[in-house]
Amino acid sequence: MKKIIYLLCLAAFMSCHKKEASVTVKESTSLIDPKNPLNQLKYANKIDFYCKMDITKYGVSDTAVYKGKLYGFCAKMCKDEFKKNPEMYLQKNQN
Repeated sequence: MKKIIYLLCLAAFMSCHKKEASVTVKESTSLIDPKNPLNQLKYANKIDFYCKMDITKYGVSDTAVYKGKLYGFCAKMCKDEFKKNPEMYLQKNQN
């Protein structure tokens, strides 16, 4: 009887014992799509003026030229808002 109980306990222990899965996570410092040609350009800003997203980390999907400088934006909506009053956004950025 002791042997049967011992075997049942051993079987229960072995069935509950799981190996930890080894997971390797590659930490990425940049989320920029290297295939997007807009991400290869140099911009006068590092932060999207409208939504405050870091374009150096997340990339650019739209651009605008104002007074001879190229500005990058995360989305067309952000660019459109900038174009409505670019001086206001540039002044806020300097402060």
